[in-house]
Amino acid sequence: MIGTTAIGAVVYLLATAIEEGRGLSLMNGILADSAYRLLSA
Repeated sequence: MIGTTAIGAVVYLLATAIEEGRGLSLMNGILADSAYRLLSA
């Protein structure tokens, strides 16, 4: 349940960055890092 919430938060932040049209590479890096940490936990 916690992992799902964390993924939802990351996806929300990524969508916000896309809408604002900035920080996309940074957000993609955070998304990849977060996904890796959640999957390897």
